[in-house]
Amino acid sequence: MTTTHPELYANIGFVLYSIAASDRRIAPAEVEVFKQQVKKNWLPLEDSTDEFGTDAAHYISISFDYAHEQGMSADDAFERFKDHYRDAPGSCDEVTRQLVRNTAAAIAAAFSGKNKAELVRLAQVEALFAHN
Repeated sequence: MTTTHPELYANIGFVLYSIAASDRRIAPAEVEVFKQQVKKNWLPLEDSTDEFGTDAAHYISISFDYAHEQGMSADDAFERFKDHYRDAPGSCDEVTRQLVRNTAAAIAAAFSGKNKAELVRLAQVEALFAHN
């Protein structure tokens, strides 16, 4: 299966949303940290674009915002990422996995530190990555 960067990044947006929504609420501080992380770490990562010239990394924000607007559950968002990761394991290299870990940890710590639900979700992400 061939995975495009927009497809990979869209699924990364879902897993990051699942961290923020794991406690059933998304604090403004989590959204702000998410946006900062995308701007600082994801956009400069590489220069792939979609057919419209949109930087592929913007798909992280697009899918995060979509999940938030739709009230998607954290579990459903995580399942989307998990399905993609299992279907296209080679699409997410170690650099990308580490950046997901770092961004997820920053989001989880953004509002009153990491709570139990966020720690559980972070462990699920780590377990998924361990099976690569």
